[in-house]
Amino acid sequence: MIHTFKMLFLLHYEEVQDLQRRLNIKYTQVNECFEGMFPGVTMSISNSGNGQWKLYMVVDAIELLGNPDITEDDYISLEKEIRYILWHVVGHSSHYSNHTLLRIDFRYDVLIKDKNHRMLLVDLYKKLTKSYKFQKKYLGKIEHGVFVPYKTTVYHSSKSVESIVYLKEEERIDKGERIESYEKDIVRFEVHVMENHSYYMEKKSINVQRPRKLGEYMKDVVYKEYFRKYMSQIYHPGDFYKIDEVRKKLKHSSLSNQNKLKLIDFLKQISSHNVNTPLKNKKMSKGTYNSRLALLSEVGINTILIPKNYPKAPSLLKNPLNDFPW
Repeated sequence: MIHTFKMLFLLHYEEVQDLQRRLNIKYTQVNECFEGMFPGVTMSISNSGNGQWKLYMVVDAIELLGNPDITEDDYISLEKEIRYILWHVVGHSSHYSNHTLLRIDFRYDVLIKDKNHRMLLVDLYKKLTKSYKFQKKYLGKIEHGVFVPYKTTVYHSSKSVESIVYLKEEERIDKGERIESYEKDIVRFEVHVMENHSYYMEKKSINVQRPRKLGEYMKDVVYKEYFRKYMSQIYHPGDFYKIDEVRKKLKHSSLSNQNKLKLIDFLKQISSHNVNTPLKNKKMSKGTYNSRLALLSEVGINTILIPKNYPKAPSLLKNPLNDFPW
């Protein structure tokens, strides 16, 4: 359900002074002081210059609870652990009631044992839409003026929300980090709710106002809401097929011959570049485009074809999001 989140606690100046005396440290050393004591937790204290002192806490919920399958029911355990941490840092836990949730990462893990299939998925996802709302697709980054492509990650990002897919085991290997048992052979989908978005939802949203509290965002209904809103609009339904398998599947469908031909042409256009190709230079109206997507969804075919000559590729690859509880 969730992976990492970031919280803010407002402190009194006297509490910071007491912390420094009690622990014999400077406030900037708080994370170093408690390093290793609370698994998956990092902390920092800052003074914004106007007399406001802030304690920031970044929490890896999986590491803190020692449980890879976090659900709404685990909220009570997380609150208990965070209150325990606050008690060690500031001597009491009452600040928890007034915490502000700045960011939360929702996640969904899918086990795919065949590495070739995992790598194929990433390559297919590189053909996803170039943008959705304010989220833009990123396939790499600029380092020293040179574009460096991501090997195992595709993400759509804005200042408010990020939608990401990546290979967890391969990420650990690239970083030289230990691979946990629950990370092996995993394709991970994440929706990151950033500070700008959570602030908007609390202060400015007209339809649904959501307090920036961990308990509010750990509700199962909220988790599903964000995946529906930001993941399902980018990652289309239906299994992945090679073109010959698509023809076979369409042959046995109830669609008209005309629609079957239109879908084949539509899929070929996308396969030549990306999901946006049919709309390029206004060759296809948005209405027609959406009707093609609806027909593909109806027959269970994804918008992106498996390339005919892709090494070690199957003719059919199940959609990893098929079992998500939309």
